[in-house]
Amino acid sequence: MEAPNYFTCIAYDSVDFLIQSKYVVFGLYLAVEKEAKSIVFNDENLPHVHIGAFLEKTFSCTAEEECNVVLVMKMQAFPLDVQKQILTHTGTAFPLSGNFALSVNSLISSKDIAVSSLRLIPESIRRVQNKCGVSAIGFAPDEKNGKLLRKRILLSPDNILRAYFSGIRMGKSEG
Repeated sequence: MEAPNYFTCIAYDSVDFLIQSKYVVFGLYLAVEKEAKSIVFNDENLPHVHIGAFLEKTFSCTAEEECNVVLVMKMQAFPLDVQKQILTHTGTAFPLSGNFALSVNSLISSKDIAVSSLRLIPESIRRVQNKCGVSAIGFAPDEKNGKLLRKRILLSPDNILRAYFSGIRMGKSEG
């Protein structure tokens, strides 16, 4: 059962990226090459996309603890254009399970966060931010220092992948 307040949290130094739990099948620490276009998981060859460096450049953040975390996701949760981009980028096919792997450079955890603590981006910049994968933003006390606030950014997995494949960074196209 999917809970609307249940998120996979990708923790970087100054920001927690949130992905709704309905997109993530598994999250695990796996020693894979970041440039690998496919990984083996549960006896299947999964297309693999590493977005860690892209997140760090786009959102000016760094990994709290260097590691390679793989999020196993279902292709059926993504629009056809994103599925095609994954296959084109990796040069592989989706296995029978329909899973693919998305990896990042930092720690992950599961969090129960009140959706009401997240706010939509102001309308004047919403379109640009949505193209970069940002759906909403919030703030929470930093667990290490209760006085500081950490950003929480709700990511749209399909839009962050579109931005990754097209080279969009905060409204700018990389050449």
